[in-house]
Amino acid sequence: ANHSFMPIVVESTPLANFENWSSTTAP
Repeated sequence: ANHSFMPIVVESTPLANFENWSSTTAP
């Protein structure tokens, strides 16, 4: 997730969780 994308993920909690998940479980 990019820093510029943060305002959007803050508005969308599910999206924020997905960004965290994709970053954590990235192969």
